[in-house]
Amino acid sequence: MANIIDYIKWRGDLSFDISPFNELDNAVFSLFSYLDLKDLQSKINSTGITISDACKYLLDHGYHCGYMSDLTTDFLNSIVVSQRFSKVMILDYIDLYHEKKYQFSSTGFMYNDGLMYIAFRGTDDSVVAWKEDFMMSFSVIPAQKFALDFLKKVISHHPNTDFIVGGHSKGGNLAIYSCAMCDEIFKDRITAIYNNDGPDLCDEVINTDVMNSIKDKIIKIVPDFCVVGMIFNNTENIKVVKADNIAFLQHDILNWNCIGTSFEYATDVNKNADKFNSFVDRILENTDLGKRKEYVNSFFDKIIDAGTTRLPWGKNNRNT
Repeated sequence: MANIIDYIKWRGDLSFDISPFNELDNAVFSLFSYLDLKDLQSKINSTGITISDACKYLLDHGYHCGYMSDLTTDFLNSIVVSQRFSKVMILDYIDLYHEKKYQFSSTGFMYNDGLMYIAFRGTDDSVVAWKEDFMMSFSVIPAQKFALDFLKKVISHHPNTDFIVGGHSKGGNLAIYSCAMCDEIFKDRITAIYNNDGPDLCDEVINTDVMNSIKDKIIKIVPDFCVVGMIFNNTENIKVVKADNIAFLQHDILNWNCIGTSFEYATDVNKNADKFNSFVDRILENTDLGKRKEYVNSFFDKIIDAGTTRLPWGKNNRNT
């Protein structure tokens, strides 16, 4: 079945003027945000760089991607030759990391005049990123605070621009949090919010009534075996995608089936996933915030103190 890379190749001949932004473009930008652009950060934040030139640089110099599967050279090369994506400007970028405290990154894509997509990176191959995922169950995490600050900063820097905000996994949660918590003057310029299989907000930590002001803008997309996207779920209308892999591996957007300019949808979430999600819900309901904090800090701090700061799925690619 066709996937996102097939979409880039198929739709690459049409600009955003001719074929408007769609949910698969959201997925492309969300995936791209997993690529390490720190070498280009100064240029991005001063003059900007086309996504094509960024891809060429990464292909020539080697690149790191902390995504759960390999964003191959085929993904980058397809963007380079795409009329649709090659001229997209990367205008804002941030990458913050502390091996014990936080992982955060976001990339801004000006895909058309006056139209910008802000992509928050999801959980990458760093152990601290996984720790933050669990910390959501008892506190506002550092990445959420960084996301809110970055969103306000970027919107302020582009006064004549409308925004779509999104991300995959933890990035989807950061999109929801930052948009829900920002001032009305910023919310008015956000037209859509994509949560691609990310957790919602924990109502024991954050008063989720704040989501009322943005709920009509949220587009939540999950695979049919959905686990991550059902954590703290309080989104009413969810789009369920058919995927080509099994169980948790469906979390990977590259496994989501595409038809034309949209995903291929299923009628509901897989029943076995529902059973697992009910089990997780019961654990959370029966564990108070203090115990959650104790368990999470103890477990992950022991891993990090033992010298393990990265998981084995991060890819360092070199064009040799």
